[in-house]
Amino acid sequence: MKLPTVFILVGGVMAIGGLLALANPFAASIAVTTLVGFFFLLGGVGQLWAAWSTPEDEHRIWHGALGLMTLVLGVMFLADPIAGTLSLTLIVGVLFVISGATRLGVALRLRNSRSYWLLLLSGALSTVIGLLILANIAAAATSILGLLLGIQLLFEGGALIALGLIARER
Repeated sequence: MKLPTVFILVGGVMAIGGLLALANPFAASIAVTTLVGFFFLLGGVGQLWAAWSTPEDEHRIWHGALGLMTLVLGVMFLADPIAGTLSLTLIVGVLFVISGATRLGVALRLRNSRSYWLLLLSGALSTVIGLLILANIAAAATSILGLLLGIQLLFEGGALIALGLIARER
């Protein structure tokens, strides 16, 4: 199978996944939390193994402590995905506020730039979205991660389809 065809097929699957995530954002949010928990679990095990198998490493204790914390976090996310979803939603809300405020600050420094209004609007929207998430964290937790996943999968799928079509033309 040629690369453009692979791009188109993978893009189509991602776009379908995005539509499914948008159709049921709660299930997609739980899936995201479970996946994050699984990766934390794997990362914690890997870090603990690295700390255990390298006695000559002078930072071995710190690696082991970080590995243990990551492992515990992964177990917590997997054991109670609803609580994990709430935690991840809180982090997403805080990140939106911080990134929005940062963009607002950059926009104010670049008042004479052509990008001023774009940065200002983008920063304001991110800040407002973050504050809305944080203002009603319980309601946001049931859907925001799934909505973000759905949107991301749709855009990534669309981009891969476009790349595949462009590559076919060449």
